[in-house]
Amino acid sequence: MTREKILKALDEHADEWMQVPSVFKNESGAPEFEMVLANSEMKDPGVSSLIFRETRTGGFEYASRAFLHAHLQPDDLFIDVGAHFGLYTLTAAKKIPGKIKVLAIEPHPLNAGRLRMWTEFNECSDSVTIAECAASDRSGHSMLRQDSSMGHSLIPLANSADKRPPIKVALDTVDNIAAKAGFTDSDTRIILKIDTEGHELQTIKGALGLLKTGRVSAIIWEKGHFHLTQEGMREFVDIMNILRDLEYDSFRFPHEDMGGPLVPYVISHESCNIISLDSSITPLPNYEKPWGAHCSMSPSMRPKISAEVTKAYTERLIAAKATDCGRWSRWEHLHKESDIRAGLTGQFVTENSTVLDAGAGMMLLRDYIPESCTYTPLDIISRSRKCIVADLNQHQYPDQKYDVVMGLFILEFLHEPEEFLKWAYKSSTKLIFTYYPARPNSERDRRVAGFFNDFDHKGVEEIIENSGWKLVNITAISIGQFCYQCEKKD
Repeated sequence: MTREKILKALDEHADEWMQVPSVFKNESGAPEFEMVLANSEMKDPGVSSLIFRETRTGGFEYASRAFLHAHLQPDDLFIDVGAHFGLYTLTAAKKIPGKIKVLAIEPHPLNAGRLRMWTEFNECSDSVTIAECAASDRSGHSMLRQDSSMGHSLIPLANSADKRPPIKVALDTVDNIAAKAGFTDSDTRIILKIDTEGHELQTIKGALGLLKTGRVSAIIWEKGHFHLTQEGMREFVDIMNILRDLEYDSFRFPHEDMGGPLVPYVISHESCNIISLDSSITPLPNYEKPWGAHCSMSPSMRPKISAEVTKAYTERLIAAKATDCGRWSRWEHLHKESDIRAGLTGQFVTENSTVLDAGAGMMLLRDYIPESCTYTPLDIISRSRKCIVADLNQHQYPDQKYDVVMGLFILEFLHEPEEFLKWAYKSSTKLIFTYYPARPNSERDRRVAGFFNDFDHKGVEEIIENSGWKLVNITAISIGQFCYQCEKKD
């Protein structure tokens, strides 16, 4: 159907359908595309989540789509495996209309029908090839277990309340599907997205021919709930080994909807999208998102784990010098002693100071410094319109100058805290930070707490001295936690 015919049908049944604009805008400021949905589809959990996040909290999986939007170039090819209704497909096809070819792979016939409707409505059918099959490591047929429209799966579904019987769908490899679509007839660059609900390993094995050509510069893929099971974790490790052998480096965003920096990925207990890059793509320092409400991620995406598992994860982060960014993107992890820490340290800031709050968290400090001060938060995700978004473990330090740099409950989570102190020395005249000095035989407890370093009181004083600062005062904040006030020696 043409866009005109679809619009006419929508007008005739206006009370049954809705048009939802994309959060991404074109050069004229209009939405790059629109999604057409029946009101009845809002009963589907996947669709209702998509619409709520796209319209109310700034964009469904905004971070991964922002990456795609930032790096797609004219004449690129985009392969969307597990395309659903076409959100990623349209994000790619409409970024530079007519200049980017898309191969959308979707096995469920109802999803594929909606996908066709969306491409026709947005007048990009000429740029999109739709393959109605499931991607795997072989050709043939399999049973697709039905769930939410975003949750249909080739693997058994745990805790599914959907009572519909499975349906038979065609299987093929990404290599075969791409060849049939003519995507293997050139050396054009490819960006690949994979969301196959636990079937990611088989999907990647079926794309090895394409991956080995060196044409695939980026892979956006999902680590889902299946990968938290024993079998799923084994398959996840296999995926990481394959990508490592193919010389991809893997990253993740702190929050699926919030943008921010890409952070080096370390195997963890969290569900998230992973972005694996070859050497041809350099990540941006920040994939900026317009300020607005953001969606809270489901607790199931960061399940509770034992102390020993936490300790092992912290040790992997230390080895990789990476940030536990998922921890800091969740408000529930920011409360512990944050109010007393801000209240007791804020009194050391003098009137009319410009203040940088590094690791701002809930930004409580702004309520405790003098009202005449200028307050700027810095965090790994945006906490306000004026927040500087940065990953300090990647040395993403701002260039601005401040009277005071505050570092409250942040040095414990830096792999090179002395580098932070040296940057602060160049950027301010006063430094105030808190720290939990290590006690004898406390290393295990500190790893369970997520701490990356183990300075005792003497060690803290040494890095202060080595960074050019003069320690002016030490004040107890709480049991085991101290505030260090520093000024320049000169």
